[in-house]
Amino acid sequence: MPFRGDYDGSIVAILEELRLTADLDGIAILDLSADAAEEPVAYFLGVDEPGVADLGHMLLAASPNRPSQALTADKRPLLACPWVFPPDCPGGLLLWRAPRSRPWTESDHDLAASVAMLLRVAVGAGMGQAGIDRLTGIPNRRWFLDEAERRIDRLDMDVVVGTLWLVDIDDLRRVNLSLGRTRGDGILVRMASQLRASVRPSDLVARVGADEFAVWQDGMDHLTAAERAEELCAGRLFHDLPDAQGVTFSIGIASRDPGSAQDVRTMLRRAHMAAREVKATGGGGWRVSHANSRSRFLGPPP
Repeated sequence: MPFRGDYDGSIVAILEELRLTADLDGIAILDLSADAAEEPVAYFLGVDEPGVADLGHMLLAASPNRPSQALTADKRPLLACPWVFPPDCPGGLLLWRAPRSRPWTESDHDLAASVAMLLRVAVGAGMGQAGIDRLTGIPNRRWFLDEAERRIDRLDMDVVVGTLWLVDIDDLRRVNLSLGRTRGDGILVRMASQLRASVRPSDLVARVGADEFAVWQDGMDHLTAAERAEELCAGRLFHDLPDAQGVTFSIGIASRDPGSAQDVRTMLRRAHMAAREVKATGGGGWRVSHANSRSRFLGPPP
């Protein structure tokens, strides 16, 4: 599914689950505050129907207190659920179905309003502000973004490259369903320990999504990072699982030249898309995202 916005693995996981459960073509979260006037789309997942964000913006503005609906240009039923962050930051959730699907009902409105309320809490809370992920004991996404941005400033002054990995555990949901959530949580804890043991003491390791980890490395280019990723993918980790299949990873790699305009959120999005390319081919591998290349991705030889 195409994604754009300020990548947050936890929020994206919620949106993907909602899209699948409710059989949606797409979901978007809009920020209609003055600060976001130039880019109101905070998160967008699914079929990128032209004009859907503009139409959703109009619905949210016209009906700021309750859900409302309309048809897009290609007859997709669109439902808009408004919210307001204190003190005065309006926004909302957009949901749309395939062209000529059934119209939204009042019960759909009630369900969507409840989902919107929960998402508003999740987005507003930033998925953990204390800095430490409670399950794994390593830094969380918010801490990682702040610290990586500070490192970028120093790397620019020193004219040094920086590289970000996104390590996505393949099919952790299957483990949770077949072996139980406790076993799945154990894999996350061990994955955090494995990553910390695999990198240099000065590298940053954080949990940035439900089943995703990020690594930031000062002074390491994408070629060296790819070699390290290959070693991690080749290792037989978690082979003690009852199904004897072990656990594989999809790794996306994004590097940043000194002086580049790209911030850490842009790099995280690039790495996320590269990891999704790996997942689309079955997982258990790595890809490098090149910022200035149309092909974007470089992977291991077949």
